[in-house]
Amino acid sequence: MNLRDELLEILKDYTDGRITSVEPDDVMTYDLGLNSFELFDLICIIEEKYGLSIPDRVLPTLVTIRDVVEYIEANV
Repeated sequence: MNLRDELLEILKDYTDGRITSVEPDDVMTYDLGLNSFELFDLICIIEEKYGLSIPDRVLPTLVTIRDVVEYIEANV
């Protein structure tokens, strides 16, 4: 399973199936409909799953699914 598929599974679980597909350029707020609380919560889940600590200064750069995948790949 690739990283994008893993993120989709996390999103499916987190949103109780509301999100059923993702594309690399999907904006997490606009395209996927996540609010700021959900984004923060999702980042915490990602940090725990991949053993990361994402610095606050990086959070504003994680806009699309591609951004998140690239960050994880570069830091795992």
